[in-house]
Amino acid sequence: MDIIITILMILVVSRLLSGLFARIKQPPVIGELIAGFIIGPSILNLISPDTNGLDALAELGVIFLVLFAGMQMHLTSMKEYFRPAFFIAFMGNNLAILSGVLLGKLYGMDIITSLFIGVVFSLTALPVGVRILMDLGKMDTPTGKIIMTSAVIDDIFSIFLFVMVIFIAESGSRLPEAGFVSAAIIKILIFLLLVYLFNEFLTIKGGLPARYITLAVGKLTRESQFFYILLFGILIGNLGGLLGVTIIIGIFYAGILIKGTTIGEEAYSNVYNVISSITFGIFSPIFFAYMGLLMDATVIFDYSDPFASKNIYQLTFFLSALVFATVGKSGGAFIGGLLANMKFKDAAAAGIGLNARGLMGLVILEIGLKHRLIEQSVYALLLAMCIITTFITPYLLKKILK
Repeated sequence: MDIIITILMILVVSRLLSGLFARIKQPPVIGELIAGFIIGPSILNLISPDTNGLDALAELGVIFLVLFAGMQMHLTSMKEYFRPAFFIAFMGNNLAILSGVLLGKLYGMDIITSLFIGVVFSLTALPVGVRILMDLGKMDTPTGKIIMTSAVIDDIFSIFLFVMVIFIAESGSRLPEAGFVSAAIIKILIFLLLVYLFNEFLTIKGGLPARYITLAVGKLTRESQFFYILLFGILIGNLGGLLGVTIIIGIFYAGILIKGTTIGEEAYSNVYNVISSITFGIFSPIFFAYMGLLMDATVIFDYSDPFASKNIYQLTFFLSALVFATVGKSGGAFIGGLLANMKFKDAAAAGIGLNARGLMGLVILEIGLKHRLIEQSVYALLLAMCIITTFITPYLLKKILK
């Protein structure tokens, strides 16, 4: 199918269903996910997730969502909520990894594969969390900021461990040397230090550098302002990728650095409005519909032979993965929230909010498949788990945040 017709179909169906869900007071993002599920391989089979260029458009959705989220966060608020966020991320990450290892061993898998499953369980989809909190109007609340800060810390933990697992797999079960681990940690710290120093640089001499930037940006047209801000986001994102914190986290921090005090309130308002319109009008619906397209129900259960032993194994493994991943991630994050003296309801919201895995799960699973850490059948079932957790998170988070 032509890519233009594909995009048009996705946007129309997504808009109709997200509007319907908004009318019944449910998160619109659920409608966009279901739109992809309906028009994808599971039901109507009108659009394939392998359509040329569709994955690139979905990745653009991630970029815009994360950049937009960063623009609404401040380094000061991240520092303010770092303690509870760290407890949540640390406990959620570690218990999710443990649950993945336990599941792998229960199904007779080796320790490397089991560790990899643990890494997949530990992931958090930052773009998904952003959209859900935006839909619920909770992005700028303390709970929303804690969830976002936790998600950033969480992904840094997960990616670091993922790098370690890949190293072990490639070196024949040999543990990483101290120098390798130290280098990975140092690169992450360098990136965070550079972000902090750049933010501090803008405020020296009474904010003189920021005033120069404001003056320069103010002379640009709206189109040029948007271009240079997007370019800045992509450059910082790539720097983050090079230093081991992932492009997504890098772009998020770029958004944090883009403030009205830096580029001028008028320019900030212009760019903010353009990014908001593009994100939620085009790229975000494509991204979430793409998530729905990836959900192929036949992977979990083949209806042509319902009583086949393969069906029973696949369904059992999928349900086990869903339970272990959710209990490990949400339960761990919930315990972390309680340890940080959060209220029961807020700790539960943090646990639920971090349970979606989204596109990050797909990326990690594809790398794992390439390195032969998992078999094709396990890949497909874990991918289904990642998509289902993305489906259920908006509904559950809305319930807990009422």
